[in-house]
Amino acid sequence: MKNKIIIENGDKTDKYDVLLNVDVGDNNYIIYTKREKNEYGDIIAYAGDYRFVDGVQFIKPIEDEEILEFLDMILLNIQNKMNGGEASE
Repeated sequence: MKNKIIIENGDKTDKYDVLLNVDVGDNNYIIYTKREKNEYGDIIAYAGDYRFVDGVQFIKPIEDEEILEFLDMILLNIQNKMNGGEASE
């Protein structure tokens, strides 16, 4: 599948589905998932700040709470629209 990423952490390698790429100013963010569900049945999604260096994508955790809230709002609006509701502002 085209929208997959592989994250290597030491000797561990995990494959994820890319849900969304978001550009905010000079920063690039990615939202991705392994399609695992939490105790409420919701799919668990991860977000990271990403950059390409010499053709290799590096992802680091997002530490800015405002950016995390912004990305969460985007996901909630998409989910709401997919479920037939109106997006909230």
